[in-house]
Amino acid sequence: MHEIEPSTISSFHVYSDMSNYTFVSPLNNSRVLQTCSAALGYGFAGGTTDGPGAFDFRQGTNDTDDDSPALKNPLWKIARGAIHPPSEEQKACQSPKPILLDVGAAKSPYAWTPNIVDIQMMRVGNLVIIVAPGEATTMSGRRWRQAIAAEAIQQLEIANPVVVLGGPANTYAHYIATEEEYGVQRYEGASTLYGPHTLEAYINLTSTYLPYLSDQQTKGQLLALERGPSPPINVNKSLSFINGVVVDNAGDVASATFVGANPRNNLRLEQTFAAVEVYDTTAGSWQQVRDDKDWHLVYHWVRKSTILGTSEVKIDWEIEDFMGAAPTELYRIRYYGDSKSLGGSITAFEGVSGTFYVGSGQHSDPSPELIKLG
Repeated sequence: MHEIEPSTISSFHVYSDMSNYTFVSPLNNSRVLQTCSAALGYGFAGGTTDGPGAFDFRQGTNDTDDDSPALKNPLWKIARGAIHPPSEEQKACQSPKPILLDVGAAKSPYAWTPNIVDIQMMRVGNLVIIVAPGEATTMSGRRWRQAIAAEAIQQLEIANPVVVLGGPANTYAHYIATEEEYGVQRYEGASTLYGPHTLEAYINLTSTYLPYLSDQQTKGQLLALERGPSPPINVNKSLSFINGVVVDNAGDVASATFVGANPRNNLRLEQTFAAVEVYDTTAGSWQQVRDDKDWHLVYHWVRKSTILGTSEVKIDWEIEDFMGAAPTELYRIRYYGDSKSLGGSITAFEGVSGTFYVGSGQHSDPSPELIKLG
């Protein structure tokens, strides 16, 4: 059993573009190697021994000649060309992987798979943790851990480093196979995205940044680490397959249920237990238009458990008929409550419903900004 020595606690997190990374092999300094833009091979579609793929795909397909028997089905060539036909340079870089899906160059509607990946490690004393963006095979994991252990002794002066490998984290960069495993192009090799030297690239990158786990880093004696190229962020352009609401007719009842508290904890004089808010597009903010003095806003409180002291509040808004002539607007319901602890202290809290439309007109889905506000 390994003994973890407490002392330095440190980490680093950078990004690296693996589509064209040139480096000296950390396993053989006489070799200058290069990675490729991400691609998946025919063996990837062949699946694994315990979960084979469909159609005529097979593991071990490592003949890159497009006229070879293994690649004779013209349907897959058409499909490959429709996604992105790989260049001759890409074919040569990925050899002996016959490219089925040139995913690194496929960008619509989003990048199909990452070319920019996370390079990150953590250290607690003599424990060094490699956080990989992909799934390393058993032999890849051994080589990677052994290489980092040797570098930790030399660069970090750790006498007895304990190196562990975990992943995938933050992104999914498929498999990380050894060069030998890549050569036979079974499922793991065909799923190794960045060519035959993917593993050595990861080892080189983590070794290069290893000094940022040193005592000097924790004491602020190293230069700031450049984060590298930023991966694409798709938060504000995510596709939604949820049908939008076409119309909410006036006269309906909008209801929202909240985890609540006994209203006697705070009678909220000159305040309100419930409110209806409308989104003001001009001001870019929510405005209160109804509170609990309004006859059309009904507040229900129900004790759910006397022993546990839990309760529930339901707020109903009986939408007035005259609003049927109003333009379509975005609304939400807000609940104001006050909880009471066993010691007697009272704490105010609020709850907000999802957003909904009221009005006579049709509308499109709300913008991402409105969804966030809801």
